[in-house]
Amino acid sequence: MKNLIFCCLSSLLITANSLTASLLPPRKNTYHVAPPSWYLGFNNPKLEIILHAENISLYNIAMNPYNGVRLDSIAQSANRHVCYIQLSIQPNTQPGFIEFTVTPKEKRSKAQSAYVLKYELKQRRAKEAQAPGLTPNDVTYLIFPDRFCNGETDNDNADMHYRVRVDRGGLKSRHGGDLAGVRSKLDYLKDLGISALWLNPVQTNDQPEESFHGYAITDNYEIDPRFGSNKEYVDLVTEMRKRNMKMIMDIIPNHVGDKHWMNQYYDTGWFNYKDTYVQTNFRAPTAADPYAAPSERNLNTDGWFVATMPDYNQKNPHIATYLDQLYLWWIEFANLSGYRIDTYPYPDQDYMNHLMELLLKEYPQLTIYGETWVQHTTTQASFVRNNIKGFEKNRLPGVTDFSMCWAFQEACSKPFGWTEGLNRVYITQSEDFLYQDPYKNCTFLDNHDISRFYSIANEDIDAWKRGVTLLMTTRGLPCIYYGTEILMTGKTEKSDAYVRFDFPGGWNGDPVNKFTPKGRTSKENDAWKWMQTLNKARTSMPALGVGKTMQYSGINGIFTYFRYTDNQKVMVVLSQSDQSQEISLSRFVEITNGYNKLRNILTGEITPLGSTLKVAAKGSYVYELLK
Repeated sequence: MKNLIFCCLSSLLITANSLTASLLPPRKNTYHVAPPSWYLGFNNPKLEIILHAENISLYNIAMNPYNGVRLDSIAQSANRHVCYIQLSIQPNTQPGFIEFTVTPKEKRSKAQSAYVLKYELKQRRAKEAQAPGLTPNDVTYLIFPDRFCNGETDNDNADMHYRVRVDRGGLKSRHGGDLAGVRSKLDYLKDLGISALWLNPVQTNDQPEESFHGYAITDNYEIDPRFGSNKEYVDLVTEMRKRNMKMIMDIIPNHVGDKHWMNQYYDTGWFNYKDTYVQTNFRAPTAADPYAAPSERNLNTDGWFVATMPDYNQKNPHIATYLDQLYLWWIEFANLSGYRIDTYPYPDQDYMNHLMELLLKEYPQLTIYGETWVQHTTTQASFVRNNIKGFEKNRLPGVTDFSMCWAFQEACSKPFGWTEGLNRVYITQSEDFLYQDPYKNCTFLDNHDISRFYSIANEDIDAWKRGVTLLMTTRGLPCIYYGTEILMTGKTEKSDAYVRFDFPGGWNGDPVNKFTPKGRTSKENDAWKWMQTLNKARTSMPALGVGKTMQYSGINGIFTYFRYTDNQKVMVVLSQSDQSQEISLSRFVEITNGYNKLRNILTGEITPLGSTLKVAAKGSYVYELLK
C-alpha cells in the first residue's frame, strides 16, 4: 500500500511510513472517523470521535500536545475495529489540526506500523453569518432529488460498492437527478415564488436495491456521489443564499441502511434487536395513549422500520452522542436553515426531546419539524410543544401537519357537509389550541409518500386551485411537492414510485420541457400562474404568513376566513358549490368594518366593498381589504 493514505473525508489526513491492507483496506467504506472534523465554540466542551480502523484494538493511541484540548480517554468497544476517542475542549481554543499517534501494542508483523491521524478543529461561523430559519411567510419546495433534474451526467453511474446503474425506465431504479440539476433550476424556482428547499435525503445510500429514495443512509457524513459531493452541497446552499433562499435538510435519527458501516462494524448496544429482526408496530399513538401496554409502546420505538433499516438505539450513550454531533456538524458545515426529521414518532422520545433542546440552544433560529404520519390531531399535537396536560416536556417545535393535509384533501375531493369538505378545514383549524405554536407546522397538500394532490382532486382544476389557495393562505410553513405546479399526477396504490416520476424537461433529450411556458399546456400554464401569484403573495404579505386567523364556519358550500395583522387584512372565500351565489358580507362586519374596497390578489382588480359578494361556482378568491 502506498505510504500516504487519504480518507474519503477531506478534513482527515492519515500519514504512515508503511500501511498494508491488513491495517486499512483500500476501499473507502472500511475506514471512518465520525465526526470527520469538529467546530469550536459549542456549549458542550466534550467531543467523542468514533474511529473505525482495521484491528484498532491492537493499537495504542496518544494525542500530541494541543493547547486547550485534553485527551480524556481512549475507550475500546466490543468490536475490535472500533474505538472512541474522548476529548475535552476549553473555551478560546484555536483552530488547527490535532495529531494522534497510533502505534501497535505488540508488533506481530511488518504489516503493523505506527501512523499519525490528523484531526481538524474549525471555528464556528459568527451568529450574524448563520442562516436564518423559516418564517410563515416562506414557501418551501420539496424535491425528490433523483427525479427532478439531471445536471451532471458524469456522476450517474458513480463508483459505488453496489453499482445500481441509471435506468429511467425502472420505477425504483436511479434516474440520475442530482444537486447540479437542482442548482440549474434555482432561477426557475425563484420565479415560481419559492423561498426555501427541502430535499429528500442526499447522503450516501450505497444499497443494492431502492437506493433512489434516500432513506437508507450508509454514510451520514457524505453526500451520495451520484448526487454530487459535500462541496457541491455547500455550493448549492451558497447559491441559494444569494437568492435569499433557505435549505432544509431531511434527517433520519431513527435508522440507517443495513449496508451502513456502523451496521457492519457495530458495537454492543448500537442497534435495537440487532440479533433478531423485530419490526415496529407503527403505533405512534402509543406515545400518548394512557392505556397503552408498555410492550406496545416499546415496540413502536425499538422495532425496525423494515428489514433493511437497522434501528438506532438512542438510549445508548455512544449513539446519542454520535447523533448529537452529526446534526450539529451538518448545520455548521452547510449553514442550514432547518431540519425535517423523518419518522419522528419512532426513535426514543426522551432522546428526541434532548436533541431538540440541544439544537435549539446552539441555533435558536433553526427551523425543525418532524414527520408525524398519523390520522388524528391530538396524536400529532402530543409530539410537539403543546398545551396538553402530561406532555409538556415534548420539545419538537413543529410537525409535518398531516391533519391539515387530510383536511385540504377532503376540501377538494369530498362533498361539503357539517364537518366534511371545506368544513373539515374549519374543524381542523379549530383544534390549534392544542399547539403552543401551530405556525411552526409544515403544511402541505401531498408529498413523496402519498398520492399526488391533482389526482386526489380528481384532476379537477377548480378543486386544485382551491387546495393551493388553502395551502398558501392558512397558518403554518407551506410546502409544495415538486411538479404540483404543472399538475403532475400519480397514486400510491401500486407503489410510492408512482408519485415520484421525473420532472419533464429535467433530462437532456426529454420530448417536452415543462420548466418553460412553451413546454406546458394552457391548463398547466394557468395552474403555474395561479401558484406563482399565491406564492409571491405569501412571501410578500405579512398577513398571509405571520398574521392571525379569524374563520367563519362554512355555509351552503362556502367557507370564509381572514388573515390579518395590525396593518393588513386579507379575506379568503372558497366555494365547493356547483352554483354561483351572492353572499351577504354583514356576517363579517366585525373584521371588515372601516374598509371600503377589495383588491383581488389573483387578478389585481380593485372593487368596492359592498353589502354582498358574488361567488362563482367552485370559485376561489383572495382579497386584500383596502380603505
